[in-house]
Amino acid sequence: MAARNRLFLVVSLLLAAINLIDFVFYGQNLRNLVGAAGFGLMAYGDHKNVRVASVVGAVIALGSLVVKYLP
Repeated sequence: MAARNRLFLVVSLLLAAINLIDFVFYGQNLRNLVGAAGFGLMAYGDHKNVRVASVVGAVIALGSLVVKYLP
C-alpha cells in the first residue's frame, strides 16, 4: 500500500470515528451516523480497492456534510 493510500485510509477512519463520537455523545443526530457510514465505506473501498464503494461512501459523506452545514 502506498503512503498516499495509507494516509487517505487513516484520515477516512479518523473522520468516521469523529462522526461516531458526535453521534453517541452529542445529540444522536442521524446525519452523524450517516457521515460515519460514508467515511467508513470510503475507507473500506480504499483498503479493498473497490472503487464503487469509495464513490458511494464519498457521496454519502458529502451528503451528510451538506445537511450539517447548509440549512
